[in-house]
Amino acid sequence: MDNPVDRWLTFLAEPEKLITMQKFDISVYPNLMKAVEILDRSNFTLEQQIAYDNHLFAVADINQTRIESFDKGFEEGVEIGEERGVEKGREEGMDLSVIIIKELQKGEVSHEEIATKHGVELQVVLKLAEALR
Repeated sequence: MDNPVDRWLTFLAEPEKLITMQKFDISVYPNLMKAVEILDRSNFTLEQQIAYDNHLFAVADINQTRIESFDKGFEEGVEIGEERGVEKGREEGMDLSVIIIKELQKGEVSHEEIATKHGVELQVVLKLAEALR
């Protein structure tokens, strides 16, 4: 069975030979293995076919449930991450505002220098300065 033509002729002429062959022996020929699996299923009795179809439906249902669960978990994770990010940003903004207000109260450096030093827009510093008046 080294020749591809011989393998396919065996499949067509003596399919039982390939069906009974060990999976390992035939697994090196993926296309032939798939053809044997299809041929093997076509020989199922009605009860076997129903059982096989039910199995496929169950597998599909399990996979769909996994996909839906993953999607739901991902969405919840993104939502929680966004909420935590907003909270953290708010906290960091408050901390930075306090630092800027302290520098404004000292009056040792200009508004522009404060904005540059802390990486904020000048309008933020001006707004804080106005709130202090």
